[in-house]
Amino acid sequence: MTSRRAVPRRRVLTAGAVALPLAATASCGVPEALRKPPGLSASVQTLLLSITAEQALVDDYQAVIRRYPQLSGRLDSFLSQHRQHLAQLQGRLVVPPHVTMSPIPAPAAPGPSSPSAAGSAGAAVARLVKAEQDAAAEQLDRLTGAPAALAQLLASIAASEATHAVALGQA
Repeated sequence: MTSRRAVPRRRVLTAGAVALPLAATASCGVPEALRKPPGLSASVQTLLLSITAEQALVDDYQAVIRRYPQLSGRLDSFLSQHRQHLAQLQGRLVVPPHVTMSPIPAPAAPGPSSPSAAGSAGAAVARLVKAEQDAAAEQLDRLTGAPAALAQLLASIAASEATHAVALGQA
């Protein structure tokens, strides 16, 4: 008869608990889920696009008012509403601590078709009308796949922008 030394059960379990994960990762490498944390969610990306678009409208209004100060009385309330929209959007932006986020991209530099580049105050307002129409359509495009609370905010902003386009065009 051979004598077998009894190995304490605790020692076997401890060795197995240490060896099993090592064996699993040694043969396959690090599982994909553990390699890097996930990036920004689709809803955060949608929110960033909306923030950028709203900042562009704020910038357009400010530039037109700087170039045509006589329009400030007419445009100030619209500018104020866009600032409120921007604050609402920025207030919803929550980035997880493990995500390194690059700064929110600045809107494109004003080009020859920007409202502030218009040759007259009337042409600048017409370009603001077009910018409002485009912004409303873009906000509506972002509704697909957005969580309910964000979709509600985007729809509200789109409705406001569409109303701005009509009000600016009538005055």
